[in-house]
Amino acid sequence: MTLRNLEINWPKTVALCALTMILFWGWACQPQVASLVHPGIKITRPELQIELDAIIATAEYRMTELDRQQAFQDIIFKNALLMAESGGVNPVGIITLLAGLYGIARGTQDLKNKVKKNGAAPSG
Repeated sequence: MTLRNLEINWPKTVALCALTMILFWGWACQPQVASLVHPGIKITRPELQIELDAIIATAEYRMTELDRQQAFQDIIFKNALLMAESGGVNPVGIITLLAGLYGIARGTQDLKNKVKKNGAAPSG
């Protein structure tokens, strides 16, 4: 390519350079949004998905914790109601209560270990 060709084709050369820069910018600059966890930081789509997965795992863990607490209350109230209806202490009811509490505690511990093993340790 000679200098004469550049003088004749300078609009094409400028357009080609501009197009190359625009294509490079479009390819290199990924879209970003504010982080869910740290609003002052901009993140890309894969990073947002990781944050969203961590939030969902934390929410699922906390829902399981609420279920465990509700099951504990149900066991206590059912046994209290049984004792109030029968007028005395029921040894089978106490054994059922203790077995239920052990099962709930064991299930919660297994779930907590599973969540920690998967790398989405709940905060709080």
